[in-house]
Amino acid sequence: MRTKFSFIVLFFYQTFTFAQTGNLTGFVTSEKNPLPGVNVFIVDQEIGSATDENGSYRIQNIKEGSHKVRFSSVGFKTKFIDVIIFADKTLELDVELFPEAIEVGLVEVIDKGIDSEKGSQVSLLDVEPSSVRILPGAVTDVFRTLQTLPGVLSPNDFSSQLIVRGSGPDQNLIIMDDVEIFNPYRLYGVISMFNPETVTDINLITGGFPAKYGDRLSAVLDISNRQGNLSKSLTGNLNASIVSANLVLEGKNPFSIPGSWLLTSRRTYYDLIIEPFVKSAGLVEENVTFPNFFDIQTKLVFGPFNGHKFFLNGILSRDAVNVVTGEERVTPDSVAVVNDTNNNLVSLAWHYAPNNRFLNKLVLSWYTNDGASDLDSEILDPSLNREAFENASSDTLSAYLLNFGVTSDFGFEKYAVDDKMTIMWHKSNVLEAGIGMDFMKTKLTFDFNIDPSLQEVLVSNPIIRTAFIDLNDTKKYNRYRAYIQNRFMLSEKFSVTPGIRYDFYNIINKGSIAPRLSAAYKLDDLTTLKTNWGIYYQSIGYEKLRDRQILFDLSDQYTLSLRSEKAVHYVLGLERWITSEWMARVETYYKDFDNLIEPKRVGGVSYYTEPIPGTDPRNITGWTRPVPVYGDSLTTIPVNSSYGEAFGFEFFLEKRNIAGNSNIDGWFSYSYSKAKRYESGIEIPFQFDQRHTLNLVLNYTINDWLDLGVRFQYGSGFPFTEPVGIKPRIILEDNNADGIAETPVIATRKIGGKDEVIFDVAYGDLATTFSSTKPAYHRLDLRLTAKADYWDLDWSFYLDIINVYNRSNVLNYDYAVSRELTLERITTSMFPILPTFGFIVNF
Repeated sequence: MRTKFSFIVLFFYQTFTFAQTGNLTGFVTSEKNPLPGVNVFIVDQEIGSATDENGSYRIQNIKEGSHKVRFSSVGFKTKFIDVIIFADKTLELDVELFPEAIEVGLVEVIDKGIDSEKGSQVSLLDVEPSSVRILPGAVTDVFRTLQTLPGVLSPNDFSSQLIVRGSGPDQNLIIMDDVEIFNPYRLYGVISMFNPETVTDINLITGGFPAKYGDRLSAVLDISNRQGNLSKSLTGNLNASIVSANLVLEGKNPFSIPGSWLLTSRRTYYDLIIEPFVKSAGLVEENVTFPNFFDIQTKLVFGPFNGHKFFLNGILSRDAVNVVTGEERVTPDSVAVVNDTNNNLVSLAWHYAPNNRFLNKLVLSWYTNDGASDLDSEILDPSLNREAFENASSDTLSAYLLNFGVTSDFGFEKYAVDDKMTIMWHKSNVLEAGIGMDFMKTKLTFDFNIDPSLQEVLVSNPIIRTAFIDLNDTKKYNRYRAYIQNRFMLSEKFSVTPGIRYDFYNIINKGSIAPRLSAAYKLDDLTTLKTNWGIYYQSIGYEKLRDRQILFDLSDQYTLSLRSEKAVHYVLGLERWITSEWMARVETYYKDFDNLIEPKRVGGVSYYTEPIPGTDPRNITGWTRPVPVYGDSLTTIPVNSSYGEAFGFEFFLEKRNIAGNSNIDGWFSYSYSKAKRYESGIEIPFQFDQRHTLNLVLNYTINDWLDLGVRFQYGSGFPFTEPVGIKPRIILEDNNADGIAETPVIATRKIGGKDEVIFDVAYGDLATTFSSTKPAYHRLDLRLTAKADYWDLDWSFYLDIINVYNRSNVLNYDYAVSRELTLERITTSMFPILPTFGFIVNF
């Protein structure tokens, strides 16, 4: 691995390091301190660049002759300088900018200017918000856009969850405006909560994140919403398609109060458009409500007032569904489900920046995610082929239906206080420190009603990773944290960032110390070598179980003996700006997981029977009497019983249209990865272990009013568990009439007037779990956007087509036992070709 990576580093360094002609380079400072983020622009050629964290800039391929260069940055006076560029020469020009005399948003300037992450942080992927709004097939969703980046996967077409470098979605930390979010989804996971029209910073760290982030093992998604328009009292835009609408209103504060306001509202209308057609076809009952959501988000900004600025953020969100299958249904199952979910947030932040070297953030927040659901269903016996029972009468079906019902209620409430300080000292050294605490209250209730035959099927399937046991628990617990990290500029080319973090989780009554260390070395002005090592911990909690889709009983008798889950990250990367708009990056990583929490397995009894040679296996007399076999069974008790690892290699090539004079931009990414877990000494592939992943995203400007977007995805396939055969179903009966089912018998059902043995699909044990691989996934999406000007308003009309060539990608396989006692496989597919259209209007 080390030899291969060294070759890759050498290859990219030699390939990308070639002579440039007609270049401009230099440093931008203010009061002898470097200024990052300064826009440097060649006015007549419309090309440019921006200074890095060291104040350095470089512009290549400038035409020979005289040019005017503009240096500009928020909070500083813009400067124009005339230069003469000679062929085959590089002109060095150092510039000093001076602060504006009038008061501007100093807090924003400092907040951006002393950001220590973007230049030296390993595995940092920052996404332009405009990419989210136009990416084909992403339905203007932030999470679905991130799924095109290296190291990031989607579980399937129907989910916006993020699978990052061999880790589950529950191991990702999601932050919005400095507040941790537990449930960042809408429409039950189809899209995310983030409004693409208002996000301004989208930063995903796929590994090796710094000490200021904690309580997660895998990755960090840190998102900021923009402020409202400061130049107008009222402006906004409307984005409407055939399935949803998104309204944004914004403006400057009234009564000459410094600051701005922003108000957004989103709503789906499946219930208004699709629902009437489905009801008229008799597929659902008249009292059905289709899945829908609405949310309202607001951001109020007051200031600046002599370096003080105040932010008030609020979110009100609701998801709802009420479905009852109708009498005219084609499928044999009947389902009645009612679900309501609420997501609400209020936060108040005070940013204080008395000068351009100090920033303090104090954030108070309240967040709640709660809901209730009631599911009552009769489903076809899983051992039977569903297609054979389509359009069957209810009288015929009754003998083959099994009941599955569950009533659940959950609530997660968090009050949080955080204070974060950033100080620039001695040139480009950056010190960051902070403390915080969360006051948590979580409630979880599950009441199951499952047919005994169905329970036996579920228990014997190793794919089912949770026990269906009633649960009713309410917990109050707190989390405390403190961190400190410092970026030391040891030279103009070499920086080191050590950090350390302490967390205390009183749900397990234990603390953890997590050291982190990252370093960056500039091989030249355009090439940076980065590395990271760090230890990461994650606590248990009901708020994390939703993403994992598992049940644990977190009573004190179980949690106090737990340890925090642990991961160690090793990352090495090389980043090179080929030109001012082309950037390439290669990274390799290794993650070592320990103390992973899984359901406890306890000693249990299952039953085994053998066929009697020369007899009919459909007859109960063709089998021996069931005998007990001692093994284990799942519980809801959490234990630290698993460990694992993930490693891989990633390549990322990006073309940015920085100067605005190119017809094309986008990116290409490739990832090779391997992830596995160990339970009871057995190696098991990670559920979303995918060896090869490829993404291509292109945006092409055809002319001044028409754009084309292209997105292609390829994945070599997720693992799945393939059956090993069939077996008779064995259930327990109460033969003694004492109310206790304890006698094992082979289950039968009447077919043609006689009892026949019921057979189930046999999936083996842990050793055969996820041992097969699904076919490769690939999909092409297109988006056409036409721009127009009607009634003095800017309009965009778009046509978005998901899965253009209608690829049938496998979601999962269902297996059934045929009349000939062989296995039948039924494939469930993901999105077919799916066109949608809509418009955006700015007013």
